[in-house]
Amino acid sequence: MSNKSRFFVFLTTALFTFLIFSAPLFAQDDEESAPAALEEWEREELLSLLNLVNEVQEGEQVPHDNPFVLTPTFVKGTDGNTHIPFTLTIDQEKIGESVVAVYMQVQDLNSQVEESDDDGEGEPAFEDAFFLEVSKDGSSIYLSRAFYVPGGEYEVLIGMRDSKGPDAEEEELEAVIPLLFREQVSVPDLWNDELQTSSVIVTAVVEPQNGMLSREEQLLYPYSQGNLRIEPKHDLNFGKTEELSFMMLVYNPKASDGGVPDVTVQYNFHQRTDAGEEFFNKTNPQEFNKDTLPPGFSLEAGHQVVAGYSLPLNLFPPADYRLEIEITDNEGGSEVTQNLNFTVGED
Repeated sequence: MSNKSRFFVFLTTALFTFLIFSAPLFAQDDEESAPAALEEWEREELLSLLNLVNEVQEGEQVPHDNPFVLTPTFVKGTDGNTHIPFTLTIDQEKIGESVVAVYMQVQDLNSQVEESDDDGEGEPAFEDAFFLEVSKDGSSIYLSRAFYVPGGEYEVLIGMRDSKGPDAEEEELEAVIPLLFREQVSVPDLWNDELQTSSVIVTAVVEPQNGMLSREEQLLYPYSQGNLRIEPKHDLNFGKTEELSFMMLVYNPKASDGGVPDVTVQYNFHQRTDAGEEFFNKTNPQEFNKDTLPPGFSLEAGHQVVAGYSLPLNLFPPADYRLEIEITDNEGGSEVTQNLNFTVGED
């Protein structure tokens, strides 16, 4: 069965495991795991995007300029996968309605796919279709979702269109101009034995919840971890009265007997000028070891090293900065570095 016909059947089945709205669709009872079926008009909007994306993937249609910016974040997932929350940054003039329909396809560029069907198309590594509510609070719109694949090279294809709702006339539907996006993404393998970290997540909201986030909440807040609801800060321009808050997870440090690591994280700030960079300041290092970690902490039990800071910027002169983060595994004798660029301006 071809990719196109396979997903058509998928869309028209009675139960939908992938196609979950960002607005709540689950009943608040014991049947919380049963997602709501799509209505006919919803299927039609999504199928129109599926067809367009397949035409792009098959070379029958070529997107012109990419209509938005894709910013991926890489976090260790499950079963050998990398979990990739991402944000699409879109000029608000490109979106006319308060809800958009989105179809997303991720193609694996790592392996040669055998021609297993009549048209030679390969199965996508990941695909999703959904509706998202749009908030127009500024000049840009930020839409967040996630996908998950093993480490490697991938091509992300996205079709997006204004959703006209159930009462739209045929002329209105035909007048909608879809947005088509195509870009390659390199996904790190976070499952090897090398010292690594997640992407640095600059946070706008970090709120502990009473329990683990539900599937519905995880879709709404794809950057969240465990019982922490996390929302990223998309714009890395700060005023002097703001704080720079960020976090990251450290993967694969060596552990002593008992599963306790010995990790040092140093934060160095460099001011970027026309003449180059100048060292500006640094924080005291963070230590993660048997003396600082909570009793019972064990990498063998699945506990994770979470590094980060919340730093007032009142002492930072208006300028561009690069934060250099040095992560040292003292037990394993290895080191990795992450970088974060941000700007401090006047309030």
